[in-house]
Amino acid sequence: MVTFVLLLAAITALAFWYLRWHFSTFKRLGLQGPEPSIIAGNLPEIMKKGQLQAMIDWSKQYGRVFGYYEGWTPVIAVADPKILRQILVKDFDNFRSRKPFPLAPRKALGLFLENGHQWKQSRSILTPAFSTGKIKKMFPVIDSMVDNLEENIKVKSAKAKPFDIYRYDRFRLKGLFVLDSIYQGLTLDVIGRCAFGLQTNAQTDPKDEFLTNIRFLFSGLSKTCILYLVMLIPIFQYFVFALKNLVIIFGMNPVVWLRNQLREIIRIRKEMGSSHNAIDLVQLMLFPSTKYSTGAEKQRSMTDREIVAQSLTFLLAGYETTSAVLSFLTDLLSRNKEVQDRLCAEIDGVIRDGHVDYDNVQQLPYFDMVINEVCRLYPTASLIVTRQAAESRIYNGVHIPAGMAIQANVWALHHDGHFWQNPEAFIPERFSPTYKEKIVPYSFLPFGVGPRSCIGERFAMLEIKLTIARILKNYRFTRPHDSDSKHFSICDNLDYGLYRERCLVNVYPVLSITFMI
Repeated sequence: MVTFVLLLAAITALAFWYLRWHFSTFKRLGLQGPEPSIIAGNLPEIMKKGQLQAMIDWSKQYGRVFGYYEGWTPVIAVADPKILRQILVKDFDNFRSRKPFPLAPRKALGLFLENGHQWKQSRSILTPAFSTGKIKKMFPVIDSMVDNLEENIKVKSAKAKPFDIYRYDRFRLKGLFVLDSIYQGLTLDVIGRCAFGLQTNAQTDPKDEFLTNIRFLFSGLSKTCILYLVMLIPIFQYFVFALKNLVIIFGMNPVVWLRNQLREIIRIRKEMGSSHNAIDLVQLMLFPSTKYSTGAEKQRSMTDREIVAQSLTFLLAGYETTSAVLSFLTDLLSRNKEVQDRLCAEIDGVIRDGHVDYDNVQQLPYFDMVINEVCRLYPTASLIVTRQAAESRIYNGVHIPAGMAIQANVWALHHDGHFWQNPEAFIPERFSPTYKEKIVPYSFLPFGVGPRSCIGERFAMLEIKLTIARILKNYRFTRPHDSDSKHFSICDNLDYGLYRERCLVNVYPVLSITFMI
């Protein structure tokens, strides 16, 4: 009995010593950061404030480079452009991998989470889908989806009452209240049809199965403690994915439904064969035209499992992030009448016949300035530009050990008064040709940078510009007189996995759209 007690005491002392040693990583590296709990790191503060707000507070207190503990995992947050240039571009081979995501599946991760040779192959296969030629051919499909959006706005504006353009209709689904959205319906229809040939009807039918299942997926995962549990005890993720009934226990059954739909699309495309003239991701993944490394290497199509993983990644990313940018853009235009008037004048001057097409929507330089400023103020990638060091490095006196996770602190970078004069103000002119040259390189990272930058950036920008240009040809964004007392957090809709809580500090008001006769 005495031996057992002594052994238990020794194990306890050893465990305590190891915990103290692990959670002193940044002190040994000479980095400042929030004081961690010896059990949970900085997870309690992340859970209380939300990760983005916690990062903002820590940035103000500890500067451009600091260390924090995402539960068990030590992470170095970096908002120094010179160091980010090394990590994201110059020394990319050493930082080719992303920081591990706690709930990443064990197989078929999708382009966002893949690393090494698997990522390189996937990127090679998928890149042609976002070439200028392919995007131009997709333009008519996007344009037809915006037709539905305009019809929705026409119906709403005819009531002469303010309405929420980000989310508006509330109905019960599977025991939960689900909120339909004008912008989210648009982005789901666009990414579904252009990327996968899905015949979604998210804009015309608020109970469209794809829309409701994706929204249920977002809200379902955000209501569980499983993400924080895996952050706290990383090894728990192996048990999570061993539970075959997890989708039922934690309310994530939409994943199964979405996978089944995608598998059916794959089956149909295989029957159609490589001669089918579809221009989308599914076709490229099944019948790739890209050869890898050596020119003699045999072309390899993706497996069904890989195609499903890639499809889910693009479906979720294209649906949520683009709709968020559209919403922030709408809000800022409604708050800044002079900017909206100048933008409308540019649109009317370039698109004189009233018809927006691929070529004339590219000839709107002020519009580009406006979108860049929106993405600076509200970067949707503020928490997802991450890397992991393969080998130890030292940049500007900052030691990054092998295996260390790196978080590009994009929000802090975009709101740093050293790089941006009056950083909290909405000033599109800071991206004009006159001032753009003065922007410090790598201080503006709305879509990431380097080989792992967002593959769908041009596609998303086209969708945003086409949508807003067509709306502003016939409408103007205005604000209700009492809008200050009617607001909600847009972050309610940004709670899924990779994108959770990136807009926590923003309060998004109810918007009204006034029809222009």
